[in-house]
Parts: sequence; structure tokens; C-alpha cells
Amino acid sequence: MVREITQMRIEMLGTAFTAQHSDARVLDQLIYKWAHSRAVIAHVLGEEVKKLCATGWKPTRAEIRRDVGRLFGGSYEEFMAKSLK
Repeated sequence: MVREITQMRIEMLGTAFTAQHSDARVLDQLIYKWAHSRAVIAHVLGEEVKKLCATGWKPTRAEIRRDVGRLFGGSYEEFMAKSLK
């Protein structure tokens, strides 16, 4: 389920969201589930990069690092830094 939701979000939003999945009720569950979610998110992002490569676009390391950073909190930080003016 985590894979399907993450894949759908990436297809619809790109990397304009912070990837997280947890229904953890206590800290012990959160730690276990976070390790699993990170692995799934990495796999989904890798599959999306493969799709892009198949179309002829070759992402740079900097672009991949940017996308990983956005998925793991950077998109939230970008949003919060925006001015309301």
C-alpha cells in the first residue's frame, strides 16, 4: 500500500510533497515503519527515474539529490519559506 500511494503521489505531484506514511501509535512502531517507508520511497523514486531515462532524459546526480531532499522534507521547507505577499 505504501508503494502504491507513493507512486501515485509522485506521478501526480512530482516531488512537491514530503513522503511519509505512518499510522504508528507509539514510537517503536514509528521507527520500524519509517525504515520500511524509506526503502519503499527509494524504490519508487528509482522506478520513476528509470521511466524518465527510457524517454531519453538523463537526470544528473544533483537533480536526483534535489528530488530526494524534497521528498524527505525539503518540499515542506520550500513551501514554508514562501512569502504570502
